[in-house]
Amino acid sequence: MIARTSVGAFFLLHIAVTHLTLAAAPAVSYRSGDVLYSEALVEGRWCSQQWSVGADPPSSQSNPTEAFELIVLTVDEAGTRHEHSLNDAWKWVGKYEQQTSRGNRRWSVMLRHSQLPVDLRIHTEVDGTPVLKRWLEIKNSGGQRIAIEKLVVWSGRIWNTDGDFQVGRSQRDDNGHEGWFGWEPLTAGRNEFSQYKGLAYDDPYFIVGNKTCGQYVFAQLGWPASYKIVLEVEHGLRFGLGPAAESHRLRVVDPGETVSSPAVHLGLTAGDFDHAVQAMHRHIRQSVLPPRPAEQAYRIQVLMPEDRQTVYRGESYNEQNIKKSMAVAAAVGAELFVVDGPTWARGFGDWVAKEKWFPGGLRPLREFAHEHNLLFALYAEPEGGRGDWSAAKAYQEHPEWFSEMVLNLSYPEAAEYMETEWREIVERHKIDMYRHDINVVEQRDGSIRQYGTFKESGCWRHYDVLGSLVQRMQEAYPNTIFQQASGGGTRLDLATVGVWDEHFSSDENRYPQVYRIAAGMSVFLPPEIVVTPNGMYAPHLAPDLVTTLRAAYTLGNTPMLYNELMPPDLDQFQEVNLALFRRYADLYKSFIRPVLSDVNVYHHAPVNESGGVESGDWFAMEFVSPTKQHGWATVIRLSDEAEDSYHFYPRGLDTAKNYQVTRDNSGNRTIVSGQTLISEGIHIALKPQAGSDRVIPAHPESELILFEAL
Repeated sequence: MIARTSVGAFFLLHIAVTHLTLAAAPAVSYRSGDVLYSEALVEGRWCSQQWSVGADPPSSQSNPTEAFELIVLTVDEAGTRHEHSLNDAWKWVGKYEQQTSRGNRRWSVMLRHSQLPVDLRIHTEVDGTPVLKRWLEIKNSGGQRIAIEKLVVWSGRIWNTDGDFQVGRSQRDDNGHEGWFGWEPLTAGRNEFSQYKGLAYDDPYFIVGNKTCGQYVFAQLGWPASYKIVLEVEHGLRFGLGPAAESHRLRVVDPGETVSSPAVHLGLTAGDFDHAVQAMHRHIRQSVLPPRPAEQAYRIQVLMPEDRQTVYRGESYNEQNIKKSMAVAAAVGAELFVVDGPTWARGFGDWVAKEKWFPGGLRPLREFAHEHNLLFALYAEPEGGRGDWSAAKAYQEHPEWFSEMVLNLSYPEAAEYMETEWREIVERHKIDMYRHDINVVEQRDGSIRQYGTFKESGCWRHYDVLGSLVQRMQEAYPNTIFQQASGGGTRLDLATVGVWDEHFSSDENRYPQVYRIAAGMSVFLPPEIVVTPNGMYAPHLAPDLVTTLRAAYTLGNTPMLYNELMPPDLDQFQEVNLALFRRYADLYKSFIRPVLSDVNVYHHAPVNESGGVESGDWFAMEFVSPTKQHGWATVIRLSDEAEDSYHFYPRGLDTAKNYQVTRDNSGNRTIVSGQTLISEGIHIALKPQAGSDRVIPAHPESELILFEAL
């Protein structure tokens, strides 16, 4: 059996660079890497005091600002509601320290409100990277319900002097624009970036560059629904971010109940944009991602749905023909085959294979896959979100469990039903990977429920339950890969990232959109945990085949090939094309995958320190191993309007090393020093292509450069 073991031993290396001190007055300091941060209780307010990074002196203590914001509602005996701002009147209770299972250090400050029966624990975790993790535990110590009306999980002032600030964030929240990163200047005063659609296609994060002092602050909220980010420019920069609800309470807290807020992950770095992104990637890899057995990670996948344009549809989507596609997948070097889309099953809520298409169930497909050294994966939607559930037993017996066909997990019985269904899917079909979907967006406040006099947004409870459920599934089935594909590309926040193994990027993967999405998404997520379905589009929306395969295997993502890229039968595969598929699969397995889990990412174009996903007509990204022994760069022409050449300057190589440089288009190899490569760059000439007929072109619209230190 393969175990999902902790990686805590690695993190013990960082303990020497983290510390906390308690002064005579209630004050706490945190150090992680080269970042120092302190907070204190100032006249009943828990305040952010200092941020510093590297050799910079700590910022002034003269302007402390609240480190969180909390507004709650109560109801008196007459039924009158009262709003309470709990930003002050706090009393110090104590603090404690502990080591996490990963080897990180966590400090918890305990406060008690002097006017309302509310206890607060402020948890801060450090891991040796410049990124700190913060969340709150809120306890209702009284005898009456309270409702959380507003919550800013973390706030404070980063810089105390004005500067030239620009903010990078998600620019779009609609389908097909996942990861749509862009920059904009911050104006004087209050800048608010909020989203009240609920589940949508953006992500709650921001990165602010301070050009004046050469620093970046990068923050992410682990929360998949509505959110609010406030950046206030006045005598420096003040930030705040937290979950939001459109018109209902965020969370109702019963007497004696304790709730945990979403977490904020915030880092401060000195240096360039690449350094800030790499610091966040290191933190996510070290402290957020679930541990994975190496035998399961980053497998080459082939996606085979029935409910989209595909090589087999309707009655032809059957055991015999899917086996043909499996044989094709095995021949090109794939390692995992996904029976995708809900139509393989008898119906929504009835996750048993259709007898007409699969008279022997899915067992023959699983066995055929294993015979061809393929892992067998299956898609399902037990959380609801679309389709006709009227025939499902759960819906007929408990319609109150559903809101807009989404299973309301705030009902314990509904959550138990979903877990039972999920376990039956995994056990009945004995799958190697489970692919989860929910197709509902803009559900606003989710499944609304009434608790006493308060109406509560359904999001907080729903995602607390879902996260716990996924973790139980991980523990129960350590040999199963769990991939989330919610709505195509929603739920890419760090709370979701922290419990699932893999994450589907988008259903919109036409050229050049797919490469703009990849450039933007790799800012806030380590690219290897993202699965991108290359080829899931009509042929006229595709680049040439060489570029398609290069992108599938060299953008740092877990590769996924859409079945329509390949013929429906192995006998129809042209040898020259089959050899091309195999060559890039072999390159990925031998050269790229071994360093994916800790590769350093450099954004050249269109995303960079000043550009967003729409800022140019070239794609260029660089990936270098931490030892700088080897790396690669992928350059893609994104439009016919682009010039015929691109000059690429590597940034991640070692100036003291010599490198063998391979140009993939020509196969030409040269020996060049790292210093020369960085200073003089590499000239890449690419000619535009007219359309695409999926053949190997004489002049691909891309280039791949490989670097190997001698």
